[in-house]
Amino acid sequence: MSLQDPDFVAAFSQLMRRGGRWRNYEPVELISQWSNLVSRCVAGFPGDVEDYFNDLTARSDLENAMQAQELSRFPQMAQLREVVLESDVRFREIIAPDVFPKFPLSQWWNRGVVRYAGRRLVEELREDYGVRIELMVRGSD
Repeated sequence: MSLQDPDFVAAFSQLMRRGGRWRNYEPVELISQWSNLVSRCVAGFPGDVEDYFNDLTARSDLENAMQAQELSRFPQMAQLREVVLESDVRFREIIAPDVFPKFPLSQWWNRGVVRYAGRRLVEELREDYGVRIELMVRGSD
């Protein structure tokens, strides 16, 4: 059983494209995008608010895949859930929950926000949303 099984990749990719995703629509790519975002957030997300919210769509799309009836027949979904959960655990440790309560409770990754980040995200969250998070100070930041 592999996340790169051609039948699984085709069904997963088709679902993602129908949902509007035009890149990173294969399972391994989308999992990698989510995992990379979490790693960057743990290190102090260096991008701006648009980058941050755009990158969160990877988790939303993974959730859609995990809930999709048409993918439930694939045994690869258990492996996908396991890998996503590993990143979820790391992400939950570094977010302040319920900062954006208009999202459904089931979308905890969208409701919360990282507790610290690089200068651009810190400033834009404060200016655009009135949300205050800590500045992650790095060498020359």
